[in-house]
Amino acid sequence: MTMPVEQSWSGRLSIRSDRSWFGLNSVAITYVAAALDFIVLLVASTGGYWLYGQIALGTYGDLSLYVGIGLLVATVFVLAMGGVHAYRPAEILSFRRQVAIICTCLPAVLVFLLTIVFFLKIGATISRGAILSTAALSLCGLISLRLMWYSYLQRAIAHAAFPTRRVLLICHSATPTEPIVQKAALGGLSVKHTMRIGQAESTAASMREECERHGIADVDEVLIIWGDFGSLQTLEACLSALRQFCLPVSVMFAGLVGDIAEGSAQNIGESRAFQTHRPPLDMLERGVKRSFDIAFSIAALTVMLPICLVIAIAIKLDSQGPVFFVQSRKGYSGRPFRILKFRSMTVMEDSGDIRQATRNDPRVTRIGAFIRSSSLDELPQFWNVLRGEMSVVGPRPHALAHDDLYGTLIAQYASRRHVKPGLTGWAQINGHRGETPTVDKMADRVRHDIWYINNWSIWLDLRIIFSTVLSMRDRSNVY
Repeated sequence: MTMPVEQSWSGRLSIRSDRSWFGLNSVAITYVAAALDFIVLLVASTGGYWLYGQIALGTYGDLSLYVGIGLLVATVFVLAMGGVHAYRPAEILSFRRQVAIICTCLPAVLVFLLTIVFFLKIGATISRGAILSTAALSLCGLISLRLMWYSYLQRAIAHAAFPTRRVLLICHSATPTEPIVQKAALGGLSVKHTMRIGQAESTAASMREECERHGIADVDEVLIIWGDFGSLQTLEACLSALRQFCLPVSVMFAGLVGDIAEGSAQNIGESRAFQTHRPPLDMLERGVKRSFDIAFSIAALTVMLPICLVIAIAIKLDSQGPVFFVQSRKGYSGRPFRILKFRSMTVMEDSGDIRQATRNDPRVTRIGAFIRSSSLDELPQFWNVLRGEMSVVGPRPHALAHDDLYGTLIAQYASRRHVKPGLTGWAQINGHRGETPTVDKMADRVRHDIWYINNWSIWLDLRIIFSTVLSMRDRSNVY
């Protein structure tokens, strides 16, 4: 499922009337951005060693080793960025997200490099100072490059400078067109005319007249946006009418049909089927994720142990009751487990009637208000991760009462259990932390969780962890 892009555009500025300008289209931008990153990392590797040699040693030796290191780092980094689709123009326009991805991928690639160096036992031939210089230059170069891309793309969109194909957009009368125009602009499509179709049934002849009246002779192709509200008879009449014109026609589905069509396709005989639910991670993927969970949890518990001791003492001094709060939750495949938290309330609810915390909730203690807003109450859950009941990254587990409630109201709710629940997740870094007072808010959280499951990778987990650290400063939705 395609997630929303943070950047917003003006639909009016996305339409181009002068088609003589020639520049980078969306596909070219993807390849050029990847090539420039490759060059920056290669130059940073050799330049880092040269600078370190000049400043620290007063001389420098053979650069060929660091050229080879640069080639390795650049190749792995570009492949990783391409794997999370970070070179798409819409992604490049989200500067904050680009910085987060770079700050996740670059250290991971350098750790991968150092691991190779360790196992090959060639550490003595590689300077640590040169590696640090390379890392600093690489980070500065990549972020500077993103600033240049951001500036270029903003100007290109503002002046409608992307080389585009003119499009006749056909959609239902209730369909909002501005988001479509915005996305089409980055895909090299310029919506020249818009044709809206009402609820009334239409014939192929009447549809052809409507297309001619809406300027089909003045466009390069036709894009149809069809949702659950449109009748199939009207769509069939529209497609029949469009066969009379020598233009390519594309149909983009919204609603339930759109969700199905976005699944991965596979051939069954001469027919195509769309996978609406990704199966649980395979054995290799589970092994990689579990290994990461164990290593990260041990490191986190070791580093956070003094903080945990301070929190435990503060809880005992602040209010009566145990230090830890234990509650039943559903984990992978619906298996129950006991989740562990620092106690932040005066109550220990674990029944069929559990209320979510709200703003100024009288049940929250003084220490509890702080550790909840800073997510420090979740630290004991690293023990759940070590026990294999949870993962560092995954859909957040809810109380059993909420599982039963939302499981009947939201069709895809149970699909969240195709992976282990996590301490943090894709929904949390996209603004869905804390209270969910309405079914729509919970449905939006579930939609993000399903997207994470369908698009899982170890790089995505690293990106979510890094973004979680950055998003902890926002406490507006956590009570």
